[in-house]
Amino acid sequence: MKRAMQVLGSSVLLAFAPMAGAHETGDPVALKMASGFAALAGSQDNALVLVQALHDGTPARLCLGDEASPALPDFLVIDSPTGPMGWHDVRMALMLARDALRRHLVYHPTREQLQAVLLGGEIHTRTGKSVGLRGVLRMRAEGLNWGAIAAERYRRAS
Repeated sequence: MKRAMQVLGSSVLLAFAPMAGAHETGDPVALKMASGFAALAGSQDNALVLVQALHDGTPARLCLGDEASPALPDFLVIDSPTGPMGWHDVRMALMLARDALRRHLVYHPTREQLQAVLLGGEIHTRTGKSVGLRGVLRMRAEGLNWGAIAAERYRRAS
């Protein structure tokens, strides 16, 4: 019986292992970088998960709380088309995403706004204007350099 409980306990731990955030790895580069993107990602934990996932080339599962229903969090999975990225590229991608949203006066993006700025789509600004974004990560995967991506944020998506 004791052995069965150990196997069951190990199975449960392995099942939840993919949900573990980068804060458990203690990667000092990820920790430092994530501190600048907490508002973009919705929380410090989300920023850490996003930074580490972009670096590793794995999907990031972000928990975006809903103020109306905090007991039922909303999840957003960002599956970057770029594959693994170096730390410099992760920082550039997130800075360009943050700056593109700030251009439209979005400082704490919704789930849809975050997904659109990273992967492409439309956002609705506080003024009610609908703006198309190509997505920073999508443009990078298409081969655009950071300068071209920075210039793109001033053009409307076609």
